[in-house]
This record gives sequence, C-alpha cells and structure tokens, in this order.
Amino acid sequence: MRAADRAVVALGATSLASVLFAFTDGYPWEMAAMPGRAVVVAVVLGLAACAAVAVRTSIPVLVVGAAFLVAAVVVVVEQTLGETWIEGTGATFSLWLGLGAGLVAAGLARRLE
Repeated sequence: MRAADRAVVALGATSLASVLFAFTDGYPWEMAAMPGRAVVVAVVLGLAACAAVAVRTSIPVLVVGAAFLVAAVVVVVEQTLGETWIEGTGATFSLWLGLGAGLVAAGLARRLE
C-alpha cells in the first residue's frame, strides 16, 4: 500500500471516529459536538474514503475530498442563513475542511506516484 493510500485510509477512519463526538456531552467535549445529520455525512463519506483506496485510481479519492469540502461549505451557509440542513457547527466545519483538503492532497499525490 502506497503512502497516499495509507493517508486516505487514515482520513476515512478519522471521519468514522469523529462520530464518537455525537455521544459526548459537557466540557470540554461540547466544542466538538457532532449533531444529528452530520453523523450520517461523516459515516457515509468516511466509508467512501476507505473504499476509494480499493479502486486504485485517484478520481474517487478526489470526489470524496470534494464532497467533504462541499459539506464544509454547506455548514457555513447554513450557519449564515440560520438553517439546519446538516446541523453542523464550527467544529464540524473545521473537521470536514481538514478532511477534504487532506483527501484532495492525497488524491493528487496518488496521481504523481
């Protein structure tokens, strides 16, 4: 397994592990809350990231990375408009922004190998 593949699996596993924040409460965990529909997004995209490694091309990794970035933008838009589509928070935004950027970087690194 190439280094970029290991990075993709690690980022997918991080997304799956972030679901644990849905079950935490109180200080200091309240700042990393993972509300309702955000759990579904984190699980689906996390599993998709892990499965994208099996395809052996960079396109699925780039697509999952882009999906994380779109989800991060949706969180910002819903916070701005006062909507609750994903029910994301600032912590959700920053997590998905980092995961999306990491997956896009790993997907581009796979193309160079």
